[in-house]
Amino acid sequence: MENTGFYVIPNKTQYEIGERVWLEIKKTGPTKANHVKVSLFTYQGENLKMECTLEQGVYIPLAESISEKTGGYLVKIEFFQKTEKLGSCYTAFDVVNCWTEAPRYGFLSSFSEEDKQKEEYQEFFREMHLNVIQFYDWMYRHDEFYPESDIYTDIMGRKGSMTAVAKKIEGVHACGAKAIAYGAVYGAESFQEEHPECIYRYDNGEPMIFIDKIWLMDIHRGTAWRKRILQEYGKALEKGFDGVHMDQYGDPKEALILENGKYVIRDLAYDFGDLINEAKEKYPEKQFIFNAVNNWPVDSVKKSREDCVYIEVWSPNDTYRDLYRLIAHARETKDEKRVILAAYLNPFKTEPERNLKGSTAQLAMATIFASGGYHLLLGEEGSVLTEAYYPDNCRIGEHSFRKILKKYYDFITAYGGLLFPESWTDLTMQYAGGINSEFIFENVDWSPYPEAGKVWIQIYKRGREFSIRCVNFTGISDMNWNRTHEEFPQRVEKIKVKAKLPGEKKQIYVVTPDGEIQEPEEVYYKVKLGDDQRQEITFELDKLLVFSVIYLRLE
Repeated sequence: MENTGFYVIPNKTQYEIGERVWLEIKKTGPTKANHVKVSLFTYQGENLKMECTLEQGVYIPLAESISEKTGGYLVKIEFFQKTEKLGSCYTAFDVVNCWTEAPRYGFLSSFSEEDKQKEEYQEFFREMHLNVIQFYDWMYRHDEFYPESDIYTDIMGRKGSMTAVAKKIEGVHACGAKAIAYGAVYGAESFQEEHPECIYRYDNGEPMIFIDKIWLMDIHRGTAWRKRILQEYGKALEKGFDGVHMDQYGDPKEALILENGKYVIRDLAYDFGDLINEAKEKYPEKQFIFNAVNNWPVDSVKKSREDCVYIEVWSPNDTYRDLYRLIAHARETKDEKRVILAAYLNPFKTEPERNLKGSTAQLAMATIFASGGYHLLLGEEGSVLTEAYYPDNCRIGEHSFRKILKKYYDFITAYGGLLFPESWTDLTMQYAGGINSEFIFENVDWSPYPEAGKVWIQIYKRGREFSIRCVNFTGISDMNWNRTHEEFPQRVEKIKVKAKLPGEKKQIYVVTPDGEIQEPEEVYYKVKLGDDQRQEITFELDKLLVFSVIYLRLE
């Protein structure tokens, strides 16, 4: 039962340790409700209940103890008139030490003079819990971020206002998120005229120029360009940005530069990591995200001091299995850096109405989240990214698809502890299938990898806890994540799970973003001694629509 007279969102996109958590209840239509019950859940069950009277636009403060430790919470709000229950709705929040522990990356790309007064994006960010926001193409030029006057025209011909940029930095901070300045590492529009020695060149000596507008410049240590771009980053950070999104274009991977009168080859994979490290040395309190385009050069930059591993996905990484593989490879590092995929959904540009039904986005999000990665997809007042030029996004507004997105982002915010921390170890290939007998799945055609027509199941372990992630590709024949899926996965019922594991005090819950019930549902189980003298814990996943996670804990 969903309430239509109110909706609830936290007053911030994310909370740091010690910050008081407030819930804002907003009226959306006529209602007789006069008080509410608030319930908080973690993936381990219910934590807290409270009641309060209801006023229009009311803010409900939660207990101060809630923010004394890190973790995510699902919030269920039930609306009453006296004893009559009128409806309910959900939201979520999480508490962290630093946003890099859970980087739900969003974007802004509109900075016109009219944007000075806009604040709608703040509510969207709070609704979707987008806690770190890239300001895409906010600057005057790639090599000169700030113009002499407030109003400017950028390199793509768009009008902008630096006052609008400043206002949006303030607005992002006001809703509890961080503002990240886009800044290409080697793009110049005029700097090359004074420093032709810094231009990357082809084998024939011709300069490398991107989209016939942007000269690519030599970033290695000691060059005039490197000094310049770090200075521009510094200007942005002084103006209030919390970090820099360091972009590259994926090509070139090697380039010629002029050194002591001779052309020599530079390996950009090394230079990128060194540039990240120097930026962090100069601005240690700020955060830096580097774009490893199509996974290059992720092996070198993930060892640098970048704060998150960020991968912009392009062909030939076309399949759901490729999305999983990119995240699994990036997570091999031991430094607990979270992984973000910029997987732009082009079908929302070519066929927006068909894709606003949800299945294409749901399967992409489910795959990325189940793999332990975050997805750069949402931004502005309610938009989906469709390509690498962010102003060309798909505006969803108040479409019903927004409710689907909200459920998925509530899900990863509340239950992030089941998906993202590096302390989970993927033991799928060692615990299920083939000769493995720790987990046996019956009544389902399943695979340890995303595969057409099957349920993809992963088994992660942390101490005596298990996170079993299930994504449903039953009835899906095309495994290209960036094509329109007109069909939804076929509903799967009664997946029987047999876990041959020792331990007492068993606890089993299932959580999903796909149903009406979003809180953890306890799963009934049986225990017996098997023929092989091992304990068998048997239970069922009642239904699987698109994405569900089973939490199993033993002591």
